[in-house]
Amino acid sequence: MPGLISSIQRYDVSTGIPNFVWAALLANAARANLILPHAEKVFGHQRFTPKIVATGQFWLVYSKPGTSEIHFILACSEGSLGKYPLYIVPTVPIADLTPERLQSSMEALCSALLNEPGFKRERVFSVFSVEKVAETFVLEWEKVAKINRIKEPYYNAILSVCTESTLVRQQRAPRPSDDVILEPRLAAKQDADQIAVLCHEFAATSPPFILSFEKAHEEARIMIENKQVWVLEIQKRHGEPEIATIVAVTRKSEGVATISKVYTPEKWRGRGGAERLVRHVCIELLEKYKQVALYVGVDNSAKVVYDRVGFSGLSEGSLLSERWLEIGFDQDKVELGHW
Repeated sequence: MPGLISSIQRYDVSTGIPNFVWAALLANAARANLILPHAEKVFGHQRFTPKIVATGQFWLVYSKPGTSEIHFILACSEGSLGKYPLYIVPTVPIADLTPERLQSSMEALCSALLNEPGFKRERVFSVFSVEKVAETFVLEWEKVAKINRIKEPYYNAILSVCTESTLVRQQRAPRPSDDVILEPRLAAKQDADQIAVLCHEFAATSPPFILSFEKAHEEARIMIENKQVWVLEIQKRHGEPEIATIVAVTRKSEGVATISKVYTPEKWRGRGGAERLVRHVCIELLEKYKQVALYVGVDNSAKVVYDRVGFSGLSEGSLLSERWLEIGFDQDKVELGHW
């Protein structure tokens, strides 16, 4: 593919990410919520425990040929629990992504990956991006890497955003019950065991990215240490309080915080706990951030909950809706990571 690689610039921890790339990420902060906060942690722009080891992580930036106009940013990154999918963020309006533009840019990105020194094609276990970007990348990657996609996407989601102007502050009255719903709060160290169980259960709903109990405990510990998880407790009559819902916010950048996990175990569903806690967390976050973002599966009944809180673009046919796909590759030929 002569001439395509010249449209790609590569950055890693040794080269740093230049200011114009940071600016493109910040200008698309909600859409870049999977890339920007992590990059800020890698480069020390955010305090985070434990320190992220950046060896082997890199970012590819595709610009319109002959210009400095950035169209896509690809991250090949990893966290404390494993390698992440490839994340690809378009920095131009989705309507501008013509088939020809998508084809040439994804060809260039795939070629750059295969020419990356030491890069193994098995590393690409999945890709997550806006629907048409993910589909085009996968078609090209199948062709050049000779690894087939898995037919059904791992994740078919909508990227949704809540702002001060869309937030619905009024809480619905809880259903009559003898149980006592306690005030939502930030999780503390003593919550670690309960949160670990819920993290393990949550991961079990998202195969193939399941968590061992050991990894679930590690995730719970990290989120508590970094003040990234809130809990809502319910106390049955004559019983001890139990955590009924958790909300995790593990990605924050200038202007945008992202809810990355909402989970209520079967025992406590139907009591309005998720709505109550998500609303509480959004109210807190919007005191500091302009937007709260989240992904929700297109078939997930929780869309109704998020819509009542004030997240936009969740109704059928909404013009604000932005569809994202995570597409996986043949698990016998790749090395699975986790996110």
